[in-house]
Amino acid sequence: MSFMRDNTLLFTATINDNNAAFLDGSTAACVEVGHFTATIPLDLMLWHRGLAHHHHADVKRLIQRDLVTGLTLESKAAPDPVCEPCLSGKMHANPFPSSDTRSAHPLDLIHSDVHQVSSPTFSGYCYWVTFIDDHKIQGLC
Repeated sequence: MSFMRDNTLLFTATINDNNAAFLDGSTAACVEVGHFTATIPLDLMLWHRGLAHHHHADVKRLIQRDLVTGLTLESKAAPDPVCEPCLSGKMHANPFPSSDTRSAHPLDLIHSDVHQVSSPTFSGYCYWVTFIDDHKIQGLC
């Protein structure tokens, strides 16, 4: 079976005796973007960069409250007060105030964020979005 668009062959599939179709070809391996390693001490600046330049105080809070599995500090080195990527991408808006309370009902308050991927998907997508229900603090993608 051939799949065409504008007289151009996109791909083919073979149909077996059970009338099941299997695409011809091979699966492209997913390229790994990166992993945290233990080659350098895990300090606050490393986690700041690894967590998309999140604010130092929030990274410390994640560690102190043990909110992320495996997020530890191996070095007490003070972070560099100047982070060039943070300065170049600085927004001109005040951050939202933090709160210790949660919404009363599911879906009363949804936190969302848009993230860019380093290489587009096969469909050409370059972004992904997170949605977090403040009532349950569970992420939905």
